[in-house]
Amino acid sequence: MSTFSGLNTALSALYAQRRALDLTGQNIANANTEGYSRQRVELSPVENLSTPARWSTSQGVGDGVRITDVTRLHDEFMTNRTRAERGLNEYLQAHTMVFGNIEQALGEPSDNGLQAQLADYWSAWSDVANRPGDTSARTQLLSRANTVAATMGTTRQNLDNLFGATREALDADVAVVNQTSAGIADLNDRIALAKTANMPTNELSDQRDRLVLKISELTGATGRLNDNGTVDVSLGGNLLVQGDTVRELKAVGSTTVDGIAVNPVRVVYADNNTSAGITTGKMASGLEALTSTIPNTVAGLDSVANTLIQKVNAQHAQGYDISTTPPSSTPTPQPGGAFFTGTSAKDIRVAITDPTKVAASSTATTPYQGDNANALAAIAQDPQGPDTQYRNFVVDVGIQAQTINRRAQAQQVIADDATSAEQAESGVSLDEEMTNLLQFQRAYEAAAKVISVVDTTMDTLINMKR
Repeated sequence: MSTFSGLNTALSALYAQRRALDLTGQNIANANTEGYSRQRVELSPVENLSTPARWSTSQGVGDGVRITDVTRLHDEFMTNRTRAERGLNEYLQAHTMVFGNIEQALGEPSDNGLQAQLADYWSAWSDVANRPGDTSARTQLLSRANTVAATMGTTRQNLDNLFGATREALDADVAVVNQTSAGIADLNDRIALAKTANMPTNELSDQRDRLVLKISELTGATGRLNDNGTVDVSLGGNLLVQGDTVRELKAVGSTTVDGIAVNPVRVVYADNNTSAGITTGKMASGLEALTSTIPNTVAGLDSVANTLIQKVNAQHAQGYDISTTPPSSTPTPQPGGAFFTGTSAKDIRVAITDPTKVAASSTATTPYQGDNANALAAIAQDPQGPDTQYRNFVVDVGIQAQTINRRAQAQQVIADDATSAEQAESGVSLDEEMTNLLQFQRAYEAAAKVISVVDTTMDTLINMKR
């Protein structure tokens, strides 16, 4: 090997170590960048090429070092696991919020909740039974009945509003998915072109994987890495993104909870209206809330209101009031009319405004008895009555909420572990990068020393001729 080849060998080392230093600096600069995967310079020796033959010879010394690739430290298996766990976690966390909003709308247990108001309402019937001729007791009864009806109506309206807000959020999430899918397709196209031109694609791949994770969190979609560096995104067994081609989604169905029975909410592919098959992710929670959770809660509350209306009206119709027919001031008892109007929590109203129209007596001959009022107060203990039904309804909602909360807590740990494992593989460790920094610095200094020594040697050789 000539002296000049020694300079070339040392120069290749300078280039390689400087590039490694640059890449280490890149890793350090992006230590806190979300979704960044650390990179590593792959070095290989430059062989002393010789053609094998009978009389061929070799000097036995290589020609330095070269950079063969800049590797993106990324484990596709761990990435896919993280996407799956994060998608399930987003579903459970979102559903936890749904049940939290439902519990807030119901407001139970509470001293001012519907359960307490029903208890006060039945107590007012007992007061009327004890003092059937007392107008104040009858007025208090109507006041408490109006409170119960108003609370049911307000709770129903809150649930309606929750449905509307969830429906709007679903539309917004669909728009985000479509926008993100377009971003993935664009990055796929750029990555494919860069691969063809033998250009680096590590940063583009990081951006693309971050978008795929976003879609996975929203819909539970999965990604498959292709040989050309692009990723195909699948949703419900169908391709959402294939290369630079995108299929858009849209949300269809009722925007009100009352119309959900005949026009259920769905997320479909815009090109053929087939179901997108979303089973996990934040949007799956929204769909479940819109198709079952909120409608079932509304149906439960409406059923309680309907039972209250039917039970009270049926018993009230069996009694007689203490109304009078002017100009006479003597009571002319009339059979009890409907105490409540409506059929659900949405339209329940108190039909009576005149306290004398309360049918507290079971007979017209003795209108100041309170036996029918006692019968109405006893509805509170009816196993099929509205109180029992409401308690079972609230308990059922509470059990469902507790189950979701526990699942969400467990899944949060699993998702965090999966994310940590992925970060341990592809994330930047400052300690490791500082070690690499010193290592490449020393190698660079050593290569520079080789050049210095070769330069001194050449100077000696040249001066020998003088």
